[in-house]
Amino acid sequence: MKKTLAFLLGLSAVTGLSTTALAHGTTKPQHGGIVQMNGETLFEIVTAPAGVSLYVIDEDDPVNAAAMTAKLSVTAGGKKTEVAMLPLKGNQFFAKGLRVAKGANIGVLVVDKASGTRYGTTFVIK
Repeated sequence: MKKTLAFLLGLSAVTGLSTTALAHGTTKPQHGGIVQMNGETLFEIVTAPAGVSLYVIDEDDPVNAAAMTAKLSVTAGGKKTEVAMLPLKGNQFFAKGLRVAKGANIGVLVVDKASGTRYGTTFVIK
């Protein structure tokens, strides 16, 4: 069982797909967005008229957005756009003015500035 789980998590990391919820905490949206899990890291993306917010929790603890960088890769209508996000309070990142169409694919990449550890997942906006 452990080998199968390790294989699936490894395959998910290689293919860029997120895994199903395996974390200890809740996987319900806390900010009205869409939640994806990758390993022990929870990502919640929230689209609003003012822009797009991203919230990140790693191993049940909110990350310190100021200690990280975040980037979105948005693919819609055959066009790919990369957008850097600004760290806000707590574990929130924000891309001001970004509008995401329904059906768009969003790749998320968050990097810890100190360790270089990379976290990521993908979303499909419905």
